[in-house]
Amino acid sequence: NARLRQDLDRKGTAPAVSATPAAPSGPARTITPGQKEAMLAALREETGPVKKLWLRVDPNDAEASGFAGQIEAVFKEADWEVLKSGSDGLLFKPGIFLLVGDDEWPSYAEAANKALDGAGLGVTAARGYRAYYEEQVKEKPGWRGTKFLPDQGYVVLVGRKAEAKVE
Repeated sequence: NARLRQDLDRKGTAPAVSATPAAPSGPARTITPGQKEAMLAALREETGPVKKLWLRVDPNDAEASGFAGQIEAVFKEADWEVLKSGSDGLLFKPGIFLLVGDDEWPSYAEAANKALDGAGLGVTAARGYRAYYEEQVKEKPGWRGTKFLPDQGYVVLVGRKAEAKVE
C-alpha cells in the first residue's frame, strides 16, 4: 500500500476514480501512425507466454470509448488478447492509468506500460493495487474501486479526456 501511495504521490495523482465528470474540449484523442508503430514495436518485444490487456473504460463516454477502441486495436494487431469491460459505474479521472495488482510487475504489464508510455500517451502507472484496494474497502465502508480478477496482473483504465488548460 505504501508503494502504491508513493507511486501515485510521485505522479501527482490520486487513485483513478473521480466523483464528478468534466466535459472535454477540443478534438478527440487519437493514436497517430507513429504512436501506433512505437506501441506495436514494444508489444512485439514481449516473449512471455501471457500477452493480455485488461482494459476498462466508461461505455457512456464516447470520446474515452473511441480512444480505448484505438488502444484495443493496436494490442490486437500485436496478437495480444484484449479483455475489455466497462467501468461498473465508476468515473475515472482524466487520462490513462495502468494499475499493477502486485508489487512486482509481470513482464506483460511492463510491455504494456512501455507501449503506452513510449508512444507518449501519458500513462500513470502504479503497483500494489490489490493490497491498496483491500485496505480502502476495509477502512472506508462504501469505497469503490477497480476490482481485479484472481488471474489479472494489471488493468489499463482509460479515463475521460482532460479539460483544455486556459492560459
